[in-house]
Amino acid sequence: MKLTRWLYYLFLGISFFMGMYTGLRVYYIVFFILLFTVFAALALSRWTVYSFKYMQTLSAVVCEKGDEIILHLEIINECPIPLSLIQAHINGVSLRQDINLVFSLAPYSGQTFDISLGTPYRGSYPVGMTVLKITDALGLTVLPMDMRRLPYYRMAPLIVLPRAETPGTISSDIVDTKLFGDANIKPANQGDSVSGVRLFQNGDALKRIHWKKSAQQGALYVKQYDYPEREHITILVDTSPHGLSGEKALVYADTVCECAACIALNSLSRGRAVHMKNTSASNKPMVCNTLSKYNFLRRHLAMLPFEKQVELKPVISQTLARAQQMRSLFIITRSTVPELQTSLSTKFPVTFILVGEKQPSDHPHAIFVQEGTEAAKRLSGIH
Repeated sequence: MKLTRWLYYLFLGISFFMGMYTGLRVYYIVFFILLFTVFAALALSRWTVYSFKYMQTLSAVVCEKGDEIILHLEIINECPIPLSLIQAHINGVSLRQDINLVFSLAPYSGQTFDISLGTPYRGSYPVGMTVLKITDALGLTVLPMDMRRLPYYRMAPLIVLPRAETPGTISSDIVDTKLFGDANIKPANQGDSVSGVRLFQNGDALKRIHWKKSAQQGALYVKQYDYPEREHITILVDTSPHGLSGEKALVYADTVCECAACIALNSLSRGRAVHMKNTSASNKPMVCNTLSKYNFLRRHLAMLPFEKQVELKPVISQTLARAQQMRSLFIITRSTVPELQTSLSTKFPVTFILVGEKQPSDHPHAIFVQEGTEAAKRLSGIH
């Protein structure tokens, strides 16, 4: 094809040069015929992009890391003109998986492809055709076309959840909120049962006003409730990229989120609530109280962006300042932060999960997890 293309354009140039040199009409006629053929081939290739119809669907739109996903792609030509030779690049999850399809369709025909896609890391990915290379039947032109620039084109969204396994052995003595004793019942602004009333204060919601009591006393009173204050852990995820890019950044983010998912699963299985924070939005924690909501937490981890570099020390200080009823704090990061490890003085344990390629020197209250390894095995000592 390439040799034919070069010979064609060489002959095109020679005919133009000979026409200019000799002035003979026959060379100009040959030149314009060849040039018209090129423009016709380009027009046909362009028409191919807008004329062929497709359907691409995934076997699942949400999966766990390591699952195999099938992309079902169907190409249909409903026109009386055959489509040009098309090479389509398929965008998947893994950067190492390079998928290219080559096909050409006769009039009123179709072709179906079932493509197996690997899911080596967590995240949210657009899956499907991206760049098309369209070659005409004579091989004279190659027209690249990015399908994502077309206003009507939509890729199939895929969410890959981080892998989740419980590290270590879970105790059979699971805490149930129904078994909470009176020591855990404290006054709250909302709850299931009314425990008493107090005088209205600025900032109290109007719906909490106890109208009967207020009418009797001649002053505004608000309701107070009882609720079981549940023990919880906090997981702080460092979403800074730390200078990583490409596949290294994807593997690092995947390992960090897998560590968070394993710790959360372990805590929820023990009857403890989980407060998930990240350095990009430390003021908006993700709260998960029961195992039934665990997949929402994993979806949250799958969507976390590892883009903005944030200093970790102020975020940890802020988390500690707001700590209430926290049983333990887990900080998952690539940085060692030795000054924080030596200065932390809290009533609850603080554990650093250090994710990196090389194991650092020994640090107190720190667990090293190598990128790309199974986090559950490394975190087996967590309780």
